[in-house]
Amino acid sequence: MSRRYRYLTLLAGLLALAAFVVLRVALPPPFTALREAAFDLLQLQAPRQERPVPVTVVDIDDTSLERVGQWPWPRDTLARLIAQLDGMGAAAIVLDILLSEPDRASPARLVADWQRRGLLDLSLAPDAMPDFDRDLAATMAAARVVTGFGLTPRPSSRAPAIKAGFAVIGPDPIGGLFAFPGAVTNLPVLEAAATGNGSFSLVGGDGGIVRRIPLLSAFRGELVPSLALEALRVAQRQETIAVRTAPPASAPFVDGPGMLLRVGGIEIPVNSAGEYWLHFRPAGSGRMLPAWQVLDGQVLDGQADIAARVRGHIVLIGTSAVGLSDLRTTPVNPFEPGVNLHAQALEQILTGAHLVRPPWAPAGELALGLAGAAIVLLCAAWLRPAVALGLFLALAAALGLGAFGLFTGARLLLDPVTPALAMATAFAAASLTRTALVEGDRRRLRHAFAHYLAPEMVRAIADRPDRLRLGGESRSMTFLFTDLEGFTRYTEQADPAELVEVMNAYLSEVCGIVMRHGGTIDKIVGDAVHAMFNAPLDQPDHADRAVACAIEIGAATDRFAAAQADRGRSIGITRIGVNTGPAVVGNFGGAGRFDYTAHGDAINTAARLEAANKPLGTRICIAGATAKACRRFAFRPIATLLVKGRSTGIETVAPVAAETEAVRAYRQAFETLAAGGPDAGAAMLAHAAAHPDDPLARLHAARIAAGETGTVVNLS
Repeated sequence: MSRRYRYLTLLAGLLALAAFVVLRVALPPPFTALREAAFDLLQLQAPRQERPVPVTVVDIDDTSLERVGQWPWPRDTLARLIAQLDGMGAAAIVLDILLSEPDRASPARLVADWQRRGLLDLSLAPDAMPDFDRDLAATMAAARVVTGFGLTPRPSSRAPAIKAGFAVIGPDPIGGLFAFPGAVTNLPVLEAAATGNGSFSLVGGDGGIVRRIPLLSAFRGELVPSLALEALRVAQRQETIAVRTAPPASAPFVDGPGMLLRVGGIEIPVNSAGEYWLHFRPAGSGRMLPAWQVLDGQVLDGQADIAARVRGHIVLIGTSAVGLSDLRTTPVNPFEPGVNLHAQALEQILTGAHLVRPPWAPAGELALGLAGAAIVLLCAAWLRPAVALGLFLALAAALGLGAFGLFTGARLLLDPVTPALAMATAFAAASLTRTALVEGDRRRLRHAFAHYLAPEMVRAIADRPDRLRLGGESRSMTFLFTDLEGFTRYTEQADPAELVEVMNAYLSEVCGIVMRHGGTIDKIVGDAVHAMFNAPLDQPDHADRAVACAIEIGAATDRFAAAQADRGRSIGITRIGVNTGPAVVGNFGGAGRFDYTAHGDAINTAARLEAANKPLGTRICIAGATAKACRRFAFRPIATLLVKGRSTGIETVAPVAAETEAVRAYRQAFETLAAGGPDAGAAMLAHAAAHPDDPLARLHAARIAAGETGTVVNLS
């Protein structure tokens, strides 16, 4: 490219890059969605590997519902489940279920209802009857139980009982947290008996996919712990959760510095919204204890009893049953039980395998994108397109591999999409501008030569302008010459305006056929058209193309002559000669004016074959060399021609439409004639008598009658 074109290419890339930055600032959601999708891919490629950790899930699964009964279970069943787990030594028992209404199966409630409806008359007061809710509360009070509640965007009259205390070090974090005016809570008697109470609301991820879990939320201006954070506090027997904050970021493209939560000796990094990034196990991993087995105290896998799986563990009770609708979508599993999300958060916290997105990540990603864009811009302007594209793809791949390496090695969440998009935007704009400039030059070149050269020739020159120089190359080619019979006589008789009209129509027909078959128009001399195949583009089937072109020209010019005859214009037949052989092709001439043409004996031979049609009585005369190079056509021999200027004969053939019995009979008669002998011509004479319309049979019959023998015809 010229220097001017390079500067225009750079300018286009820089303008596109500026537009990208503006769009990134003004419309962040699409970029956030792409970034989250990239993080999902990292999770799929490198999920968190399981490690021994004291966290267990007791699953109210479909089998437990079949064995124990439909949900909700009577509260005495839940009390028995909690008592079993407490007796096995659970460090904390976490209920990821909501018990907001009194137990309808409680005897006290049933008796009261029956008495109110007059269905039962007992002297025993309802208060004296067993109350499953009170019994459950008593069981909970004797254990270390964490209950869960849901936060809602709609105001409510009830408020959850917050058991945890908070010690905030630094600015108040309330403003950055998810805030809720309402809550759906457990029965007050149950909340009062619980050691801890936390929110099991997951808020919801982008696109409905849960990627982060809020460990802190805000309810009516107060800090609220999540179910997982509260479970950690209760298991460690702590009263207070420490929250260390930092001033909000003021620089552009810098995320808030986030917060550090401390529970006992465990520190947990969260973002400024109180969210904790989850690094998920592979889908289907993690062992869960079915609730029915805990209730029955059965042995698992014949190896370890349930108590060994519970002792010292944080035990979460939740459900994976499809009908209970607590299934969430994660990057690795479209149907993850909600209780597993809290469990996986606890596993990460206890092992210290925290995923972190640094506050400087957005600025760093943008800076990396701008630097990469500068590199690809220079490549697009100065290097060949294929090389520039390869370097761009290599840089984009390096970004992806780098993000993957930091994810697996340092558990850092860095976005490869934003830098790659910045580079792609600049590269696309620069490449499109370069292509438009070059294509503009090519279009002007095509327009300049389209009236003189075949489309293939024009495209070849447009793709490689350096071909427009003096010089040539030697290659095997096929040449086609045409001539219109009686053209001179017609020009003497026709009106000039009529002559121009007819000849333009004729030449347009012939030249159009040549170009459709991939030929290049070498010259037009009066009514004669000289065409060549296998130049300037390589055409391995150039012989077949030339023969097909000759056959179509013969049929088309016959129709043209018939149409002109209907208008009173006498146009003769078109004769065609075709030959294949070596030639030198290229640009010949002077520095100021030159012509793309071919030179060599093969061209002269094609011209002589065209001229031989008249004495032979044929329409299409094809050299044997062309026939040998063909793969798609059948031929029959004409003769071995001796022409002026050549010391050796030229084997010639004519194309046949199909292998008929007449063609085979002629070919056999020709071979007999060529072999010689006393009766060599008898077969040909018999064939000519049987096929009086065959011009080749008539030719040889006339020669035999004149006393000639063999199949050599002297035209010199």
